[in-house]
Amino acid sequence: MWVFDTDSLRFLMVNNSAVSLYGYSKEEFLKMTIKDIRPQEQLTALIKEVSSQRNDLNHAGEWVHLKRDGSLLFVEVCSHVLPPDKGIARRLVVANDITARKQAELQLRESETKAQTILNNIVEIVFSFNGNMEMIYVSPQCNSILGYSPEDFYQDKYLWFNLVHPADRHLFEAALPNIKKSSEQFQLEYRIRTINGEEKWAITHCSAILDEKGVMVRLNGSLSDITARKKAEEGLKFSDFSIERASEAFIWVKPDSGILRVNRACCKLLGYAAEELEQLTMFDIAPMFEANEWQGHWQLLENQKSLTLETFLISSNGELHPVEMHWNHFVYNRQSYSFTSIREIGERKKAEQEKATLTEETARQNKHLQQFAYIVSHNLRAPVANIVGLTSLYNRVNPLDPINSVLISKLEKTSLRLDATIKDLNEILTIRSQADQKMEVVDLKESLKDVLESLALQISGCDALVTSDFYEGREVLGVKGYVNSIFLNLISNAIKYRDPNRRLEIHIKTVFSDSYLCLLLKDNGLGIDLTKQRHKVFGLYRRFHPYIEGKGLGLHMVKTQVETLGGWVDLDSAVGEGSTFKIFLQAPPKDE
Repeated sequence: MWVFDTDSLRFLMVNNSAVSLYGYSKEEFLKMTIKDIRPQEQLTALIKEVSSQRNDLNHAGEWVHLKRDGSLLFVEVCSHVLPPDKGIARRLVVANDITARKQAELQLRESETKAQTILNNIVEIVFSFNGNMEMIYVSPQCNSILGYSPEDFYQDKYLWFNLVHPADRHLFEAALPNIKKSSEQFQLEYRIRTINGEEKWAITHCSAILDEKGVMVRLNGSLSDITARKKAEEGLKFSDFSIERASEAFIWVKPDSGILRVNRACCKLLGYAAEELEQLTMFDIAPMFEANEWQGHWQLLENQKSLTLETFLISSNGELHPVEMHWNHFVYNRQSYSFTSIREIGERKKAEQEKATLTEETARQNKHLQQFAYIVSHNLRAPVANIVGLTSLYNRVNPLDPINSVLISKLEKTSLRLDATIKDLNEILTIRSQADQKMEVVDLKESLKDVLESLALQISGCDALVTSDFYEGREVLGVKGYVNSIFLNLISNAIKYRDPNRRLEIHIKTVFSDSYLCLLLKDNGLGIDLTKQRHKVFGLYRRFHPYIEGKGLGLHMVKTQVETLGGWVDLDSAVGEGSTFKIFLQAPPKDE
């Protein structure tokens, strides 16, 4: 408390409580006026208050004062008049510190403001029921979610429960007895109707406040609109149902090659349970992927967003399945994944192979037809023309005419050449017509032995050296008669077209190449100029050494027989050096 001069407003006396509360010493107080402990903005109100007519006892209300350190002090002030002292009008002031109360009130107001702001901005409906389950509070969100105002719920205290879908009310009936006797939080999902009849899904979290006897006095909770979530869940369930029952296999892959998920068709294709596949990586089921190349594959997928690959997948029993994989990149929760569809293409690949084989066979047959047309137009036309010409010259009027005997002799030679040509054509056509002949395992060493025995006189007659090496393989899939004929034609040609200036050498060996056995037959004969003749070498009636007797049929027969056996033939040759024939024939499968 203190006493001040009502005219000069100077402090005349202060007690110890004032010194302690304000932080000034008594000496400092006595040099000050009551204006010195007031904020600048309150001075006008202070002068007005002091100048006004007041009762002897006056309650001046609540004021804000300043402490010595400049901090604010909330006080409640009462004053009354003291008798004058030596002509000085005086007044006694009692100031009560209410700073703590004011701060508490301020904090309360701030808390209420924050709470109201939160209630106004949250999307959930916040509610409270009393012990009789009557609505006593509901937040404004009830209007945006349900279309009802808080007043609607206050007027009809059971409106909330009446809005619950009839089929879901049993959930409340079953849960309410437990809710009323426990302070634990409960959760319910149910359908609720809006003011316009729309059906929404809601989730409620609530907990009861119990008195000391365990009786519920209040139930607080919130309601959230989960309609969108429920629709999304239903959509996901439908998608999941569809994917699981799809006939096409699907697999979800992580960036580290791990398998995240598979559907039933994928399990059926690979022979694994879903749990087993989800423990594997793509390296375990797809041989084409290697660890050191995986990141490159994934980077390509991220850049292109989708990839289509043809590869093989390994099932649980080790079987290889040709498949077409469609990789689709997507990001979920900032994590990269691939949704990959898998389609078996075994039947398609088989059809493609059959188509390719048919196309190849058609092309080969067309080539054969062209060759046959050439033969007919050249090799048959000339003898037939000769026969027609000779018969036209025959003297039918005088059979004894000397010219007739000459014509008959020439007609006989022409007929024999025509017969030989027809026999050659018949042999070639016979070979081609037997393309489906059953293949068997043929021993090359035994076939060569038979051929060398049949050519023994020719070989010894020219002092030829013949060597063989079947170390890398001696068995092929074929027809023994064809294999013998191949040996016979190639060795006979080597003898016929040998270089007279050096001893003939024929070296035979085999080399394994993938699933084929390559038969190499090398000689040091005259050789062929392949720069000019390569495209003619295996043609019918093609001859490259006209001064040596021959028909030009042997190499064509070799090529025809090799192709009939599913192989092919190649040739390296140089004039004056010799020739190397490379005969590729199918090797029999190896025993497991």
